[in-house]
Amino acid sequence: MDIIHTILGPDPTAGLLIILNLILIESLLSVDNAAVLATMVMDLPEEQRKKALKYGIIGAYVFRGISLALAAWLTTI
Repeated sequence: MDIIHTILGPDPTAGLLIILNLILIESLLSVDNAAVLATMVMDLPEEQRKKALKYGIIGAYVFRGISLALAAWLTTI
């Protein structure tokens, strides 16, 4: 139980709700990224389309990871 309180804070219910909200927001942003990428590569030839989608998805995850790390760092200031 001590690990749960360390991770979720003194109120585990509130901590779980925050985590579920973050999962929902991340899911919505992923769908948005997929729609934008699909629209951008629609006119490319099949081979280039696959490569562009692969690099676009990897780039989106890397940028999101950097953004989350930066946001976590900023909250400590």
